[in-house]
Amino acid sequence: MALQKLLVDTNVVIDFLLHRDPFYEKARLLMLCGRVGEFNLWIASSQVTDIIYIMTDGGKKSKVPETLEKLRALRTFVNVFAVTDADIDKMLAASWSDPEDGLLINLALKMRADAIITRDADFPETDLIRVHDCANFFEWLKDEKGLSYDEIPY
Repeated sequence: MALQKLLVDTNVVIDFLLHRDPFYEKARLLMLCGRVGEFNLWIASSQVTDIIYIMTDGGKKSKVPETLEKLRALRTFVNVFAVTDADIDKMLAASWSDPEDGLLINLALKMRADAIITRDADFPETDLIRVHDCANFFEWLKDEKGLSYDEIPY
């Protein structure tokens, strides 16, 4: 089976980097799987500045070094898909109620992602690409592919 190519939404990345409970454990599992090569994880270039802004509490300079250190570590196993002028123009011409979500859907299609992983309960449903939250994604893998990522008791 080819590796799943997953576009990870900002909220999942932030859950992982800031250890936000109760979402951290599933986000951590997703990132660990990406780190060991189970999945190809991607974010959009437009998300990087959003992540920095959120993690630095709106740009507090004292939080920048730690934030950049965490992003450098993340980049060792998360790829970045470049957003182009044409991608922005397509987003601006569309009628998505949440333009950022629309941009991610279009980018996921452009990069031929297998799914978008988000925690956004209002993320638009579409027949164009699968959209999962972390927990649902792992359940889908178990049900559809017979792959279990449950912790093995020792």
